[in-house]
Amino acid sequence: MKSFTLKPRFSETDALGHINNTSIAVWFETGRMEFLSEVFVELGDEQPSWFMATQTIDYLGENFFGVETRMDVCVAHVGNSSFTLGCNMYQNNKHTVRGTAVLVYVDRATKKPTPIPQVMRDILEAEVDEGWAAKKD
Repeated sequence: MKSFTLKPRFSETDALGHINNTSIAVWFETGRMEFLSEVFVELGDEQPSWFMATQTIDYLGENFFGVETRMDVCVAHVGNSSFTLGCNMYQNNKHTVRGTAVLVYVDRATKKPTPIPQVMRDILEAEVDEGWAAKKD
């Protein structure tokens, strides 16, 4: 698991004064990209090519402007050609968001799903958090 901190922007608030749900999806994307950049840093220019097949977001509480948000991102599962990332978000140590995203590895030439190469699989499997599913407050 890797943790990242975001500072909510005023533009991300809605008429009720909390962070808009569409901004949460963007935050999740930010966390995914940070996570993948860190775990695949050793690949250099050989960055993998993924597309997102599924994303779920559970809104457990409100997020507010002016309060830093911590995102904990991990690999929840590794399959043949896809893997699942889990993300939990917290403000003031209160669990506010839980999400998952299934990313599918694609061949750059054919644009079709293909098995995850072993070097990438090894990296992903080293990042699996077996207890992620149990972290449902």
